[in-house]
Amino acid sequence: MLLDKSSCALLRYLIGLQEPETIMAISKGLQQSRRKIYYHLEKINDALPTTVESIESLPRLGIRLTEAQKLACRDLLDSIDSYTYVMSMPERIQLMLVYICITPERVTIERLMELTEVSRNTVLNDLNEIRTQLAQEQYKMTLYVSKSQGYSLVCHPLNKIQYVHSLLYTIFLDANKGFLQVLEDKLFELVGCQLLFSEEMAQFLQGQVSQLEKKLGKKINRYEIEFMLKVLPFLLLSYRNMELDDLEERAILKEFEQVRERIEYRVAQELKDALLQTFDLKLDEIEISLIAILLLSYRKDSDVHVFSQDFIDLKRVVERFIHHFEIHSPFELENPDELAKHLLAHCKALLFRKTYGILSKNPMVQQIQDKYGTLFAMTRVSGKILEEEWQIELSDGDIAYLTIHLGGAIRRSGTRKAQTQIVYLICDEGVSVQRLLYKQCQHHLPDKKIGAVFTTEQFKSVEDLLEVDFLITTSDGLETDFPLVQVHPILDFDDVLNMTHFAKYRSLADEKQVFAVELDKLLSGYIADGRTVRELKQRLQKLITNELLTNLSSQDIETDLY
Repeated sequence: MLLDKSSCALLRYLIGLQEPETIMAISKGLQQSRRKIYYHLEKINDALPTTVESIESLPRLGIRLTEAQKLACRDLLDSIDSYTYVMSMPERIQLMLVYICITPERVTIERLMELTEVSRNTVLNDLNEIRTQLAQEQYKMTLYVSKSQGYSLVCHPLNKIQYVHSLLYTIFLDANKGFLQVLEDKLFELVGCQLLFSEEMAQFLQGQVSQLEKKLGKKINRYEIEFMLKVLPFLLLSYRNMELDDLEERAILKEFEQVRERIEYRVAQELKDALLQTFDLKLDEIEISLIAILLLSYRKDSDVHVFSQDFIDLKRVVERFIHHFEIHSPFELENPDELAKHLLAHCKALLFRKTYGILSKNPMVQQIQDKYGTLFAMTRVSGKILEEEWQIELSDGDIAYLTIHLGGAIRRSGTRKAQTQIVYLICDEGVSVQRLLYKQCQHHLPDKKIGAVFTTEQFKSVEDLLEVDFLITTSDGLETDFPLVQVHPILDFDDVLNMTHFAKYRSLADEKQVFAVELDKLLSGYIADGRTVRELKQRLQKLITNELLTNLSSQDIETDLY
């Protein structure tokens, strides 16, 4: 049997289990019925090598993989490609929408059947679902069909570009490896698309990043620039797939007028010249402006132009925001001027995102709301100043990013013991998250000296020169000979236990006693509603955290913040 998205989700879930879990507990964890869990388990067993023992649920115990089974399951996940992966309906719809947006070919039912490898009736069903979804979107798009063009999306040109960016953000953020492989195999060989999707183009654009940042005087967030390199070919192709008359082109260029005044536009022009010289690829004024908008809209880790004269009004509003927060919140800021510098760089990009509808989701929103509820609420109150001054609406994701900046600038209370052991932090999530991680670790390891916060690239460049007792990293797969603890950027209960245990005993806490997992299993046996279980678990963890930290220190501790 071929594996699909649900099968892959079950595989990853089983690989991550440290203790046996019953089918009932697994079904709750994955939010699938027990019947589906048994069905996908059968598919996985059929796909495993005959030399590997079948995965079975033992009475009153449940399922826990042996090391051999884990290894086989990891190999199975790694081996999934476009020929062995079955797309779900949402994935088929995403594939069809991307195809319709970028292909210069005439889109027919037969071509969509070939693309998705399903029947005519299934394609027609999916197209009806696409119409329903588009009617609910904010982009005012319609799926139109004609004999000459086949299926196409009818809307304002800028709405289409915004929609494609949003669609790709969802795909690259949420999709699993199997579907991304399907997307690559199905779309990257389309007529007219090969050059933009080629390995040579990807390497060229990657090589341009450091030059672009040097010319801009700005350091773009690592994850944002990686995403930009992925989506840029799609955005250029979706624009080239439009049939614009002179009036529409002039209207778009008029909307891009303020972009052409910025340094990002001049840098985009230089990139255009490099593409023409290297690949004989020509970009027009609208395409150059699109690249400039992306450079303007993505989050920056640093910006040497942050206090330039053309952003005086922006600086004034940011300072009002900080002043309001200081007056109306119980928190004290360590260095308001330094905070203003970081917030100004963040808000410059934020305003361009709001102006041109460039989506930037914050994957840490729920964690921040759960762990830093008071700080998040106070940030939202002060954020009204930004909304009123700039005539924008801040989403929970926007508030969460501002919360991260403020959290990294708040002064700790109490005194700490003499610092002895040296610890370095490694975090690739951006400067604001690095600063917040630093504050969290400084709080939970008061007797340790936090030497510095590195990105992975920075750490590797100085690794041989460091004297360090152990490292704390938020990155997967970091290879080093130094003792290492991996945590989330927003520390959860298990992260704190692991860090403190490692600092004391130089070993991680017993994996068999992962607190959050054990608590979740315990509560699930008494409460059926998954949401109630999550809320109660968070409250219990916070209560226990407060008690634990109170016992560890004779000082008052800001448990809501740290």
